[in-house]
Amino acid sequence: MATILTNFINKIQIDNSVKNSINSEIINWGDIIVWFAVLGLILAIIVFFLSNKKSERILNFISNNLLPISLIVWLLGVFIYIIGFYRPDINCFPVILRSIMSAFKMFLVIQDLARIQADLLNDTLYMSTFSLIHFIAAFITFLFVFKMIGYKIKSSLNIIIHKLFYAKEKNIHLFWGVNEASCLLAEDIRKNFPDETIIFIDIDDADDNSKQKATLTNITNSITITNREITRLDSINALVDHCYNGPASINSEMDIFGVLKLNNIGKIIQISNKANFYFLSDNEARNISGALNLQRDKSINSMKNNNSIIYVHARRDANNEVFNHYSQYDENSNRIKIKIIDSAYLSICTLKQDSKFLPVNCVKIDKESGLVETPFTALIVGFGGTGIEAFKFLYEYSAFVGKDLKKSKFRCYAVDEKMNKIAGIIKEEMPSIKEEELSLIQASIDSKEFWEKINEIIKDLNYVVIALNNDVIGLSLAVNLFKCAIKNCNSNDTMLKIMVRCYDNNNEQRMSEVINNLNKSIADNIEIVLYGKSKDLYCCENILSDLTLREAKEFNKIYENSDLTADEQWSKNFSNSEINRLMTNKKMSRYHAIYDINRRISQNISNSLHSSTKMILMGVTGDGYSERIIEYYDYVNSRENNTTIYKCEDKHAQLLKNMAMVEHERWIASHKLMGYSYNSKNSHEKKYHRCMCHWDNLDEITKSYDCNVIDTTIKMAYKKLNNETI
Repeated sequence: MATILTNFINKIQIDNSVKNSINSEIINWGDIIVWFAVLGLILAIIVFFLSNKKSERILNFISNNLLPISLIVWLLGVFIYIIGFYRPDINCFPVILRSIMSAFKMFLVIQDLARIQADLLNDTLYMSTFSLIHFIAAFITFLFVFKMIGYKIKSSLNIIIHKLFYAKEKNIHLFWGVNEASCLLAEDIRKNFPDETIIFIDIDDADDNSKQKATLTNITNSITITNREITRLDSINALVDHCYNGPASINSEMDIFGVLKLNNIGKIIQISNKANFYFLSDNEARNISGALNLQRDKSINSMKNNNSIIYVHARRDANNEVFNHYSQYDENSNRIKIKIIDSAYLSICTLKQDSKFLPVNCVKIDKESGLVETPFTALIVGFGGTGIEAFKFLYEYSAFVGKDLKKSKFRCYAVDEKMNKIAGIIKEEMPSIKEEELSLIQASIDSKEFWEKINEIIKDLNYVVIALNNDVIGLSLAVNLFKCAIKNCNSNDTMLKIMVRCYDNNNEQRMSEVINNLNKSIADNIEIVLYGKSKDLYCCENILSDLTLREAKEFNKIYENSDLTADEQWSKNFSNSEINRLMTNKKMSRYHAIYDINRRISQNISNSLHSSTKMILMGVTGDGYSERIIEYYDYVNSRENNTTIYKCEDKHAQLLKNMAMVEHERWIASHKLMGYSYNSKNSHEKKYHRCMCHWDNLDEITKSYDCNVIDTTIKMAYKKLNNETI
């Protein structure tokens, strides 16, 4: 019993000893609280620093200059370690080498304290400096890592949150790749459709057939876009993800989003109302390959409302036009449609849409008759995609009627240093264009031959289009042509427009400044115009809303005198059922039926865009516009069907008939550009048309079709005047 009592007393003493020890440690909690307070203060300072706009600039500066800053910190680390490692009895060479290695370890958040002198470890100044340099090195490492994966983490969280709470039944705009064109279009989409979802997939283009290298980017699957692009995408609240190669690398009918490890994006697409996809890079082959693979994607084709469109940046050449047309009339109505976006075509469309830049402004017009009194002469420098589109525009939109009631004279000089590789296909595609209408010249713009030709024709020129795919050279040529025109063109009657394309958005401000200063220095009869600016091309109006197509649909509705809506009438005239009708009734192949449909569509677009030219020829502009529109609206309603007889004063009736002749010449010009030629028997297979002849050789009913176009033009203007919906 005594033994048990003794053990119990000893246990109590031991417990009391432990308790006293614990109480002793509790007394030190005051120090811990002080340390937590200091830590809280430091965190508060950091938060305040990060919330300050000036600090954002500082962080961006550090982030953009990590290499030189890291070098400076490393050198400071070497210096502080040399001081710490140095002893009189040690050779300085090993000390320097050890200091260099230890300074590198700082960026891995490793401190090499073992070899530092003991008295320095207790030195406040040395250890404070040592700790500060190590902190800066660790901070640089953090910035580097955050720069690599931080934006990816943030973007992934945004995608997950959007998928869970905001994606259902929304319209989606998904851009494959990040470049200037996609950013400009996305910014305009956000401006016009603030509630719709914008997604960017940053594509790391690697060789499809090669193994991916074990780089830090591959390991972290990090966003690779620039800080400037990140800022732009953040400003429009775009969701951003990353993948390798993109849809172009997937060659089977599978879930592309799953294969590319974009599962959350795929789920957002699945629950959306509509998803448009954009391939707007400069790599045409990759764009088309990606679009075709995406078109076969099962998950997209299984969407409930599959009215989506894939927009592809590519040229409108012979191959891609067939590809584009067949996509629009795919026999599988559920398959997603593909639409070609050609920047060269869009740049010239901006000239068609602005009445100030039409060829009709560069010739003398008799406003009483609508006939022109002077020829039209043009020069195109650079006969690539933009140059050829420019020629088509000028040839069709300068098809006027002269005083002799025949097509007025047209002449175009096309210059390209590689013309020998272009001329053959141009003549093959447009055999009806005469050599006296289009002169193909092989020359460099700095050659003697080129400037001799310029000095020969400068007095006759009305319109110059510069399309050299180089802003610096293009602007320089425009300035030199401007000076040459001032020197050689003495008469103020000479109307000359020098159109120079801006290819790089970064050059726009500089080019505009030079052009504005020159234009202020001379009379209005000679001017330089900057066209094709990226922000004018890649916008909702041109690509999504497609203003030209909407107005073409309205033109078609009025022309058909239909009670249907514009969209309904358009669908009736240009749908798969119409293709089947042409194949059955006119014994056409599907290829030729689709081609004929698109030929008629292009005529509706041209008629709509050509309205401004007809109005200017008729003198229906400026003061008195409203009164003249109302007046002519009454005139066109007086014409009997299938005739060219307008029941109004002779001068007005003749003016309207002259405009019908202009329309006929425009129609002939457009068909020559499509490769058609005259033959007494029509053949879409051989591209023959019997109406490609002088107006006087047409029968009355055929002439009345041209009158119908003039009447429709007046009626559309009348509707706009009365604020009726187009």
